[in-house]
Amino acid sequence: MRRLHGVMASVLLLPPLLCGCGLSRRAAVGGASEALLGPAAADAFASDDDPELVRDALPFSLKAGEILIAQDPANASLRLAAASGFVQYASAFLDDEADRLMDTDLARARALKARAAGLYQRGRDHALAGLETAHPGLRARLREDPAAALAKVARAEAPLLFWAGAGWAGAIAATPGNPALAADLPLAGALASRALALEEAWGDGAIHEFFIAFEGGRIGALGGDEDRAREHFRRAVELTGGRKASPYVSLAATVSVRRQDLAEFKSLLAEALAVDASAVPRWRLSNTLSQRKARWLQDHAADLFVEGEQQ
Repeated sequence: MRRLHGVMASVLLLPPLLCGCGLSRRAAVGGASEALLGPAAADAFASDDDPELVRDALPFSLKAGEILIAQDPANASLRLAAASGFVQYASAFLDDEADRLMDTDLARARALKARAAGLYQRGRDHALAGLETAHPGLRARLREDPAAALAKVARAEAPLLFWAGAGWAGAIAATPGNPALAADLPLAGALASRALALEEAWGDGAIHEFFIAFEGGRIGALGGDEDRAREHFRRAVELTGGRKASPYVSLAATVSVRRQDLAEFKSLLAEALAVDASAVPRWRLSNTLSQRKARWLQDHAADLFVEGEQQ
């Protein structure tokens, strides 16, 4: 059987693509940052139905955000917007394209994975810098005792925790041949777990969507747990009313593939494709991208399933 590692990697990191979870209204700062990184800007991206237009437009906003950060490096709100933007851009566009090129242009796919890993880490570092504005030295303490380091992080900081963990996990998944980085996977999980404990419904279930793949995409010996993945799936579907395609795609590409359950795989992808992508405007881009992934997975079932090769 031929497995596509890229598929498993990209789903492991961040299912809630372009969820519009950047700068909050209460934390928006100044006219320039509000215009480029505030809620209206996030909504404009998240509600778009043209992924390529968004892909072309996002780099300007991301770099503009870093210019603002250079002038105000202790601004946690700007750090949050940059963290969410870099991690989502890497997941939604670089990793996705790399997956689709694995069979036809391996050199290009590897180059995209390497670039994605760098941007995931950039997003992670912005999130950690944002956390350190209120908790100096947190990054160093995280390696010594994650639970103690994160114990004092407040509920309002759950988004920074989430993007730090998602960015870290994304970098690890994009560079499977880096054992030093892979050793940090428990730290990524600790950050996301603390976010879940503080505000489990944040981002329309974004944290639960992350854990569908985080639990379901790892072999048991590495700490994954199918039952936990399915519980996160159920909660994500509940929080979104079944109107987001990404939870179905994540469970199909991780748990169904690992179990070699082709029937479940097909059923989940069918449910993802049955979602009305435009029913909830703020999920339009996420649904468009997730449904593109679902169709690609359907077309490549033979690469993921022994049974699929026989059909």
